[in-house]
Amino acid sequence: MQRQAGQRATLILGSAIALTSLAELFYFLVWGMLLFPTGSLAGKAVWTATCGIAMGAVVGSLTLLLVEGRFSGRAAIGASAAIMAAVGSYCAWLCSRIDARFDYFGGGENGGLFILSGVLPALAGGLLYGWWLHGRGGVERHAR
Repeated sequence: MQRQAGQRATLILGSAIALTSLAELFYFLVWGMLLFPTGSLAGKAVWTATCGIAMGAVVGSLTLLLVEGRFSGRAAIGASAAIMAAVGSYCAWLCSRIDARFDYFGGGENGGLFILSGVLPALAGGLLYGWWLHGRGGVERHAR
């Protein structure tokens, strides 16, 4: 039982970090290299890696604290999705403010689009994250 709970915690944290890191990699490639190629590539890479890991760790930890063992089924999907959407949306806003200073990803001159490109994937990613962890057969499928 203890081992199973540890595996579940690893799955939740790993899934959250993987999803947010993949999203950040996409932003790095599109916003950081394609649309706004000027600026420090190393700085952009460090920002991307740090943000992806930190955001995923927060999402996964909040899911473990607020959802796991308290909700199941649709309620768990909704709660997990809400956590991902809230954290992702806040991070999009925060990063737009920080980027206005560093000018790595165009957040200063395209603030609204920058934020929107973070909020919409956070909403969609939240649904994917919730379904992956708690969707039909999710708990049983991933408990092994």
